[in-house]
Amino acid sequence: MIKLRKLKPAEELSYLREVHGDENAKLFSLLIGHFEVLQSRAQMLLSLIAICLTITGFSGPQIAASSVQARMLLAFGLSFVLLAALILVMGPLQLRWGTQRRADTVSLSLEALIERRNARTDRYHVASVVLVLGLSGYMGSLLTFLLGGL
Repeated sequence: MIKLRKLKPAEELSYLREVHGDENAKLFSLLIGHFEVLQSRAQMLLSLIAICLTITGFSGPQIAASSVQARMLLAFGLSFVLLAALILVMGPLQLRWGTQRRADTVSLSLEALIERRNARTDRYHVASVVLVLGLSGYMGSLLTFLLGGL
């Protein structure tokens, strides 16, 4: 099996040039497309958060009233769900135009876009884990409620 290694931004740009040629416009468009994918996936997570919060608005008080354990799990879950929303809004969903800033050269600007994309991707992954923790707490509260408060 061939082992792939993670590339640094400068190495990735060099690799992209090897694959796509030295056409900066093409490379710029490719990187902007990466941001579009990231934005779309972050919006999907935000939709899950909205569904969770909407359902909680209807059933949350009844679940919380069922037992101390259900109330604690609901509070834990919702805290993490809201934290995931904050991470998404402050990370992958930040609106920054690709042409808004530039470095001294086009190559350095492309590297900076790769760095920004990587940072936003990392925040997306963190938000995903935090959201799963939150949804797990929420589901724990629902199971506690359905099982009669344990």
